[in-house]
Amino acid sequence: MTIASSVQKVVAAFVAEDPALSGKVYLTSGTRSWDEQLDIILDPKRKANYTNIKSRFLKHFKLTTLPAKRSALSASELDWWKSEIMRQAGKSPGFPHVGGMAQDVSVRLLSLAEKQKLQTRLAENGLNVLLEYVTGSTSKYGVTIAIANVFHVYAGSHAVAAHRHHQ
Repeated sequence: MTIASSVQKVVAAFVAEDPALSGKVYLTSGTRSWDEQLDIILDPKRKANYTNIKSRFLKHFKLTTLPAKRSALSASELDWWKSEIMRQAGKSPGFPHVGGMAQDVSVRLLSLAEKQKLQTRLAENGLNVLLEYVTGSTSKYGVTIAIANVFHVYAGSHAVAAHRHHQ
């Protein structure tokens, strides 16, 4: 069973317990390609995230600033990113979405009690949650459940710092 199907099963059962929650909790970002992950890394709203891989890229290519978009990268730069992202695909820390090992769930419309209940249901099914707060201009990991609007769901151990400072 994939992480997405495991999470979908838990969310469906959660909504079945309280049909008023239908449409208030749903799966968002799941499996990504390496180039979709690169777009996320380069996204200006995540300038404080993925610092390790960004630093290695800058050092490797002797640059002082990151290109704002994937389309601004040379073929050799794209090859470097693909190799680095794929080396960490499916790993935590690393890029678990690229390997299909993570599934995001929007919880922005849930009350605190509903978020706590869903987190408990996920844990009962062997799934872990990294709490995120995502807006149009910021993406913060390891926030409190009260302000979390996204659950990053995964199996196994997963460090908060990994998302901020990917290897």
